[in-house]
Amino acid sequence: MTWEEVEYSLVRAAALEASSTRPGLWDELQSHRAMVECLVGSVTRIWLAGSFVSGKLDPSDIDLAYLIDADAYGGVTEPDDIADLANLSDREWCVKHGMRIDAYLLSLPATVDFRDLGTVGAMAAGDSEVFQTLGLYDEIWQRCRAGHGQRRGYVEVAL
Repeated sequence: MTWEEVEYSLVRAAALEASSTRPGLWDELQSHRAMVECLVGSVTRIWLAGSFVSGKLDPSDIDLAYLIDADAYGGVTEPDDIADLANLSDREWCVKHGMRIDAYLLSLPATVDFRDLGTVGAMAAGDSEVFQTLGLYDEIWQRCRAGHGQRRGYVEVAL
């Protein structure tokens, strides 16, 4: 989805207009995203998960992962900026600062050309771990807490 489609579908849709939490959560997410982007430059994609992407009328928070270009992710080197990013991915810090956000910051692989992924020595150093982390979150956010063999999902927002 695009950012605008997310707002329309998950915040402004007629079926959700009686929600007492969605408009406020959306405003908090926009503020949170702006803070992250001030530190990393830009976010490539966002994965939205949890009750916010369900039909639940009044979700209590937004679960998400920012997918950040490898160069931008690695380019955050100032101690204060690193601390700020750590705070923005700390749920308790976010709630204390008026944002009901549970966020993760994930680097995208540095290897751009998918044909290089299977070539020995062509994949960028560290990309194996990056792919494992992305796969972990992909799998976690597709599982239901209660199990029962059911799957859930997440929404990928292309920015």
